[in-house]
Amino acid sequence: MLPTIVLLQPAPDSFLEARPLDLAQLGAARTERVGLDGRYVIIRDKDGERRLWVRDAPPNQPLAIVMPLDDDLPTRAEAALRLWARIGGRAAGHAREPLALTRQRRDRLVSMVRALDGHLAEASYREIAEVLFGARRVEGEMWKTSSLRDRTIRLVKGGLALMRAGYRKLLRGG
Repeated sequence: MLPTIVLLQPAPDSFLEARPLDLAQLGAARTERVGLDGRYVIIRDKDGERRLWVRDAPPNQPLAIVMPLDDDLPTRAEAALRLWARIGGRAAGHAREPLALTRQRRDRLVSMVRALDGHLAEASYREIAEVLFGARRVEGEMWKTSSLRDRTIRLVKGGLALMRAGYRKLLRGG
């Protein structure tokens, strides 16, 4: 389960302060789907997206947030706190969108995937660098000591790490 999804299910009777959740109060649903295992809703507002999975909850049922104790707990807790802040009309604080990538990070990821594609196609580092940075720029450098060579090697290594399940780190907001 994507760690930014907040899982809501009926609260146990011992949760005396638990309240029902009116999804309409959160804003217009961007996407909504009802399945056998519950209702999936994505709500977007000025602070970002709220992804919810509401399981087995009849209308007006008090709800509780469920979070597994796993490596994604910090991301899950952040998503839950952002939902809690939205429900209560509080400021979301300094919480960031866990899956939001800066332009620089996104560009680097694209370069890593392109470098990985070249590597898997058995291109040399120099050939990969020519595609990524332009042949003219690569020709202007002493290849063995070139910073472009080092950068290309790092991009290939990063792409290989992503391929070997490193993409999960992206889902955790890393």
